Amino acid sequence: MEISDTLMKIHASAKNHFMANGYERSSLRKIVSDAGFTLGAFYGYYSSKEELFHALVEETASGILTFLKETAATMNALPDDLKLQQMNDVFSARMPLLVDFLFQHRDETYLLLRCSDGTRYENFLAGMMEEDLRFMAQAAGMKELPLQPLAQKLLVENYFSLLGQAALEGTTREEIMKTMQDIQSVFTGGMVNLLQRNNRMEREKQE
Repeated sequence: MEISDTLMKIHASAKNHFMANGYERSSLRKIVSDAGFTLGAFYGYYSSKEELFHALVEETASGILTFLKETAATMNALPDDLKLQQMNDVFSARMPLLVDFLFQHRDETYLLLRCSDGTRYENFLAGMMEEDLRFMAQAAGMKELPLQPLAQKLLVENYFSLLGQAALEGTTREEIMKTMQDIQSVFTGGMVNLLQRNNRMEREKQE
């Protein structure tokens, strides 16, 4: 869709309302009114408030998921016996790409992580969690990780929540980068140790 002056004003107003109040508590009528237009003008572009929210965050959501998929592809290209050993190195090497992307889309990242209740992006972190778990299990040559379901859910949800907080609360690119790398190293290092221990136990059972 071509971005007209009218659309830019509606987007700017919507971003302000969604960031201040969240999606569910934001009034479409107020968004459009504050942009200086009528609902009739709005419906010439979008059919609903959710479609408007989607337009604001779609590029950022797709970019984050693409980062995860490309990271998984990089890991999967390694020899099987090196995947676990080099998991943290692969994440660390690619982290600057994610940081730069999030730094360039900070408002949209905020909308995704803090303001999306009631939209199709409400479970965005859960979707990222599933992608990351599949990636780690594949790297370890497993169908699923050897974790209790609740432990797995809490660990990975909090991991992505911490990365999101780092991206939103850091004041400089360097601070965000270092914070996210520290979180990544602690999380991935712990996961690698767990997977290596599980592999040793499986080998011992077979001997």
